[in-house]
Amino acid sequence: MSEIARRLNQCRRPTGDVGKIVVENMNESHYNLTTWGLEKIDVNKNCFILDIGCGGGKTVNRLAEKAESGKVYGMDYSDDCVKWSIDLNKKLIDENKVEIFQGTAESIPFKNEKFDLITAVETIYFWPNIKGCFEEIKRILKIEGTFVIINEMYRSDKFKERNEKFEEVGNMNIFSSDELELLLKDVGFGKIEIDLIEDKNWLRCMCKKNK
Repeated sequence: MSEIARRLNQCRRPTGDVGKIVVENMNESHYNLTTWGLEKIDVNKNCFILDIGCGGGKTVNRLAEKAESGKVYGMDYSDDCVKWSIDLNKKLIDENKVEIFQGTAESIPFKNEKFDLITAVETIYFWPNIKGCFEEIKRILKIEGTFVIINEMYRSDKFKERNEKFEEVGNMNIFSSDELELLLKDVGFGKIEIDLIEDKNWLRCMCKKNK
């Protein structure tokens, strides 16, 4: 397995000592991306929020600072990420402001219309059956709740060679903005707003559950 394939595999499901290094690097390297991705989101202090693919738990921590009277849940496919995220957010967990658990986007263990906001930072590339995952997210989102996708890569001519290499060796799917919009519309999301930073290949996609 090539070095890039090993790294992408660790991004998919970080484990062990190498995974911990990858997660710590992601916490740092994704900070500016996440700041930009969340800058249009109005996080009410009473919000109930789910961060899917929470990794090392930094985004959960940042959201919990804003939702001071609500609660933020972090979910990750990797058991090790769950442990590292718990370590980072221990104080907030003790105060019942944060909860971290293992799970997948295909089957999220919450009742219908639980969350005001659901975030997915640098994770949808790795989801199997993405339409089914979007349907599950819509199920647990409140009416007029917001779903936000924040990606460091989207399909574009400018980054075509790099992104296709990542897709090939990492068994991942990099979507164009048009592809994402069509998928979300097909599931029934509305008020879809997509912003791009073309020079960085960054994408932010916000949408609402209308009914």
